[in-house]
Amino acid sequence: MLIGAILGVAAALIAALAGLTPFVETIERKTYDWRIQWTADPASARRDIVLVAIDQSSLRNLEPLVGRWPWPRMVHATLLDFLARASARVIVYDVIFAERDRRSFTVGEDEWSGEESDRALVDATSRAGNVVHVVDVAGEAGGAAQEALPVQAPFRLDDRVEARPVLTPPFPELAKASRALGHNLVVLDSDGPVRRAVPFVRGAGQYLPSLPFAAAIIANAVPPAAVRTDDAALHIGDRAVPLIDAELPSYDGRAHPSRRTLIRYPGGLLDPKTRRPTYVDYSFYDLFYSEKQIEAGEKPLVDPARFRNAIVIVGTTAPGLFDLIPVPFAQGKMPGMQIHASVLDNVLSGRFMQPASAWAGASALLLCALAAGISLVRFGVWPGLAVAVATAVVLAAAAIGLFQQGAWLRVVEPALALSLAAFGGVSYQYFVEGREKRQVKRLFARYVSKDVFDQLMIDPTRARLGGQRREMTVLFSDIRGFTTFSEQGQPEEIVQQLNEYFSRMVHVLFEHRGTLDKFVGDAVMALFGAPLEDPKHAEHAVQAALAMLKELEALNQAWAAQGRPTLAIGVGVNTGEMVAGNIGSETIMSYTVIGDAVNLGSRLESLNKQYGTTIIISEATRGRLEGRYDIRPLGDVVVKGKTQAVAIFEVREAPPTARAVATES
Repeated sequence: MLIGAILGVAAALIAALAGLTPFVETIERKTYDWRIQWTADPASARRDIVLVAIDQSSLRNLEPLVGRWPWPRMVHATLLDFLARASARVIVYDVIFAERDRRSFTVGEDEWSGEESDRALVDATSRAGNVVHVVDVAGEAGGAAQEALPVQAPFRLDDRVEARPVLTPPFPELAKASRALGHNLVVLDSDGPVRRAVPFVRGAGQYLPSLPFAAAIIANAVPPAAVRTDDAALHIGDRAVPLIDAELPSYDGRAHPSRRTLIRYPGGLLDPKTRRPTYVDYSFYDLFYSEKQIEAGEKPLVDPARFRNAIVIVGTTAPGLFDLIPVPFAQGKMPGMQIHASVLDNVLSGRFMQPASAWAGASALLLCALAAGISLVRFGVWPGLAVAVATAVVLAAAAIGLFQQGAWLRVVEPALALSLAAFGGVSYQYFVEGREKRQVKRLFARYVSKDVFDQLMIDPTRARLGGQRREMTVLFSDIRGFTTFSEQGQPEEIVQQLNEYFSRMVHVLFEHRGTLDKFVGDAVMALFGAPLEDPKHAEHAVQAALAMLKELEALNQAWAAQGRPTLAIGVGVNTGEMVAGNIGSETIMSYTVIGDAVNLGSRLESLNKQYGTTIIISEATRGRLEGRYDIRPLGDVVVKGKTQAVAIFEVREAPPTARAVATES
């Protein structure tokens, strides 16, 4: 538990530090975009926000009448007259009219000078009384505004409002006729899309709202004194717009204070379900033509009543007019006026997006890391990974749920912390816990043959704690004259020679499907038919005994050549019913066999001294042999601890002819 907690805390710290890097920040922004797309609800967009598009169709249809873009100002005046006739609540005109028009135009049979065209636009703006015209925010310092910025309302804002050195308002008469002015600054994030709006900018000693914020102030009739900022938000009447403070590169390449707000887009250009626009939109030409129809006493193509009490945003959508801006939606780009509409919708509806609290972010980070670290260390790899995956699912669900409520919970750092903790937990299991298990496996592999070991690894229940009564064969081997042998040499030499002997003998046992039970001094005890069943356990035990003699003969030849003492052994083999299993406690156990048949096997090995033999087997073992061997009866004996006589036999390697017969049979 403690190690898992340490892994989790370390992973959380590393992930938190990684979160300060631009790379991780970019990934987090992409997850923000995905959540925008997943949670967007075009049906929630306000129906009282209406868009009028200067689209490709309008450019094409008006070109024969007024020429190519830019159109004479009187064309825009016609649209304003139509919207004023419709009693629109606010008209936001996202078209720059910074300079006076110096051109002359012919519209039908009428000649228009640039001055007359400008006057028509000013008069139409004045008649409407609710038009917000745009102030262009230059991207570079060094230029000068064409005209002085008119005095704006005395908003109660602080100095953290973003400063802009060049603000270009409409030409003076139009600026004066406007109900309000709004800036058009749209700031792209470093990876492309527009995710944040700039509510106000500061220039020429004044505060200037953006087009959508100016429209919201007018639409809700908010007095300037009720527009203020505090440490967390911009207050517009009863609306509190969450602000994000940042030091961002600005117009002169230096870091400047900036207060921006996240845009909570209701939807993209179209509702993916209905394929309808998120906001009701009309073509500029249709409204222009409708106004001309009304002036001619005809029924208009578009009824002005549709715009009653609406907030209308006029802007360009034609690709050639270059007002398509990257946004966090699949379509990639969106007209600037729809971005303004989304910001305006946020303010009017009181639906905002803001970063989740620092406490929530830190909690998510730490909980994800601890869940993965502790579970992997405590429960092992697969259960721990299952917990980690479940934690990731919960994190994703929580992030989306909070996003739907207007809270942006960062997910990259918690996900990274979870991954690091999971990696650390898996590594711990492999290098620490796994090392111990591998050591146990290596040790266990020394007790059983490879095929037995492999089967036990596949099904460990075959070696469960407890015993099973079944027939099997036991083999005992002992070194003859070991006491004399040990007295003649140095301890180090004796141990080395014994290790060579035992290594070769165990190898022989494993080759014949035997299981090493234990070493008892110089004696070897082996099992055949346990822990896995072996129908030929007696055959394999006798073959192992004969192979042990061959191996010992080879060892003795090598030792004699080295001037070292040679060894002799005696082997006893017995078959019978025994109880085999893991015997001991839950913490310490030993796999062994017990029973009278085991004791008889040990006694048979001791009888080799009395009969001058090397291998003695019991009648029970002899009766189960299938191969050809040189077997000589030794008679019946009563061994220690038994009351009935037992028939015993000496076994030796069969002569070549007998082996050939056995092979042919």
